[in-house]
Amino acid sequence: MRFIFISVFVLFSLGSCTNINFLLDESSATNFLKNKTSIYISGWDNPVLKEAFFLRLGEASDNRFFLTAEVTQKQTKRSVDENQVAKKIDYKIIINYNLSDIEKNCSNISNSQTSGFSFTPKSSGYNFASDVLFESLLKEAVLENVGGFMDFANSALQSQNCINEN
Repeated sequence: MRFIFISVFVLFSLGSCTNINFLLDESSATNFLKNKTSIYISGWDNPVLKEAFFLRLGEASDNRFFLTAEVTQKQTKRSVDENQVAKKIDYKIIINYNLSDIEKNCSNISNSQTSGFSFTPKSSGYNFASDVLFESLLKEAVLENVGGFMDFANSALQSQNCINEN
């Protein structure tokens, strides 16, 4: 009886693992701009933005593309207390991108990405937990914005057939 139970268990275990694929799908992770793009950022000097560009683009060893990013940040107080202290603030980050090919093999790619988040400050003074939450929300919004442009630019470069891998 014990042998039958173990053999049925092994049979079902092996049968449930038949659809597992251990291969890495590299086609969706194609980044034509990685280590080939010089960046100029204007309008907002924030280390979070520079870090996001470095994570997605790397360090430019081959200057094939030039990216300009014009950044604007808007704060809107959604809920204001009697003493004019904001209870809830909406942040909107708008980045206008312009990607140009230095070798003039491709046409310029222009795009505008908008990302945002809402933040509720917990005190009017310094609050460590509140500040850490704000930084993480800001970083997530900036990474989403830069990632959205990177996806758009990579698909545009691929559709223009102007990428020379040699």
